[in-house]
Amino acid sequence: MKTLREKITFVLAALTYLLFHLHIGGSAGGMIAGTVEQLLTTAPYCIGFTWILVAIFRFLHNGKWLAWDRIARIFFTFGILFGFYFALHAYNEQIQRDQQENQQEQPQVERKEAVSKEE
Repeated sequence: MKTLREKITFVLAALTYLLFHLHIGGSAGGMIAGTVEQLLTTAPYCIGFTWILVAIFRFLHNGKWLAWDRIARIFFTFGILFGFYFALHAYNEQIQRDQQENQQEQPQVERKEAVSKEE
């Protein structure tokens, strides 16, 4: 990271990585706990895929290591992708839970309406 542009894009990549793992909760503690849980969930995948890609780059460049900031950028990229995927998955689970709760409440409402019509 020699130029200002490289430093700025590195910081933006890190912030985007954190943004994609941000878990919105009811309280500050819930938000922090959810974000840390999301980071720990995706970290093994990010580390593994980064390691594989760096190994491929090393093979292609005759054993020469990438700069640490390039490796971190690869990690952030995989982290953004996995963060987005897991956020979609969590959102889908929440929608399914809400639908199941609505389906369970609906027969109770219909029973109450049937009882009131009988009276």
